[in-house]
Amino acid sequence: MRYRDIRKYIDLLNKGNIEEVIFLRPISENVDLAKVWHRQSRKTGGVVCSLDFFFIKNEDEIYIGAILDMCDDLHWYIVPKQRKKGYLTRALTNEVLPYIFLNGRESQRITVSPGLGRLAYLNSKSVATKVGFKSIDKEESVFLLEERDESFQDKTIQERNMGLSKDRCEILKRRVNDLSKELHKISDELKMAYGDDSCLKEISKEVYSYVHIIEDLEWKNDKNRVD
Repeated sequence: MRYRDIRKYIDLLNKGNIEEVIFLRPISENVDLAKVWHRQSRKTGGVVCSLDFFFIKNEDEIYIGAILDMCDDLHWYIVPKQRKKGYLTRALTNEVLPYIFLNGRESQRITVSPGLGRLAYLNSKSVATKVGFKSIDKEESVFLLEERDESFQDKTIQERNMGLSKDRCEILKRRVNDLSKELHKISDELKMAYGDDSCLKEISKEVYSYVHIIEDLEWKNDKNRVD
């Protein structure tokens, strides 16, 4: 992913214009876990997919950086005016790496390409080594951190439920209902054409059950707020 794409998401967050694009879950005061729905270029067929991000905020709750979690690599970006202030190092040390390791990952690999330019390469390399990554190739472009290399056992991650408005829950329930109907319709067409729908009608019923699942999640969240 290009830096300008990541910057675009940071700008969307600061403008509050994230509906249907970015879904956030705070894991600390300064870092949010996120699912970002990204439309790829036309060359790949315009595929829409969900990407895993960590977004970083400063003391004024302004988003100033992001880390794209690609599992086999981490790709980070800090807006130019907020660099050299320790935000990235602190986020990696206190939230991002503990979250990754506490959720079952045993090691984390990153690449720091000299092709980024000498200054960008040296800055990224400096951050990587500060948080414990070690070079594993002669070119010093691939770095590895294993869970056992650093102690993350004393770190605690405080994930927080954001909840949804009643209007938003109603929209989601209508969408689930519409999807169920569409699958049922496809099932009927397949049965008439081939005498078999490969259990698609049963899947449509299962999809419809999520209307009630959303209602249960909504009720539990409201109950917890009251309690």
